[in-house]
Amino acid sequence: MSRSLSPLESKLILHLEWEKQPVVTIQETMTILDCSYDHARQVLHRLARRRWLAIITPGTYELIPAERGEHAFADTNPLFIGSTLVTPYYFSFATAAFFHGLSTQASATVYIATTTRKGRRLRIVRGKAYRMVVQPETKFFGATEVDAYGSRVMMAEPEKTVVDSLDRPAYAGDVPEVAAMLWRGKVRLDWERLADYAARVQSQALVQRLGYLADMLSLSVQGVIRDRLLAGVGKSTPYLGRPNQWGTGGDYDATWRIVDNVPRQELLSEIEVR
Repeated sequence: MSRSLSPLESKLILHLEWEKQPVVTIQETMTILDCSYDHARQVLHRLARRRWLAIITPGTYELIPAERGEHAFADTNPLFIGSTLVTPYYFSFATAAFFHGLSTQASATVYIATTTRKGRRLRIVRGKAYRMVVQPETKFFGATEVDAYGSRVMMAEPEKTVVDSLDRPAYAGDVPEVAAMLWRGKVRLDWERLADYAARVQSQALVQRLGYLADMLSLSVQGVIRDRLLAGVGKSTPYLGRPNQWGTGGDYDATWRIVDNVPRQELLSEIEVR
């Protein structure tokens, strides 16, 4: 089908390209074209049929710029798509771990941290699964804009990636994978920032997991940083791994007041330490 444009359609496409706006909604189209909801919807539908736009979710469209030529292919970068699904957001957990090289395997699911509670938590867009992980305002920090495979998106910093993963291991491949993140990042991670972020989240169990894993992996976290982590140890005794996954047995560590219920062979399965 031809990619020809009517004057009204041309106005919208030129606006999007001039403003470098890669995504447009029905409501934005109404403003740009000064038209009704139904008219805006019809314009977007025609542009999608002619491959100037590609639908992301109902009412939200991706611009396919003229530079892509007559074959007009949509963006295949899942992080670009994920960045359009919710506001505010940042990528974290297994997704950010792979981006930063803290994990060696890309997750089949894209994990997005957000404070927005509305909408579905799991969405399938263009065959890809996107998991919205709702964070309270106190935990929603530590992200920066990065270039991810050609798209500018918000990504958790490496240290915040680890903190988020310690807080909710199920979204990061579970505790053995989080231990591997610490091992792979032992030289690259900013441990002072990591301790600061762990304290800022205000989760004693998270601090206890971090301190215990650092000791177990002999990561040489000493001095002021270690003291700060020890100061965050609570009176409760959490499990290292989720009891419903790893059971309630295991060895008690008196320093970090934590029960290591993850079999050592499993815990170290992703790293070289034995």
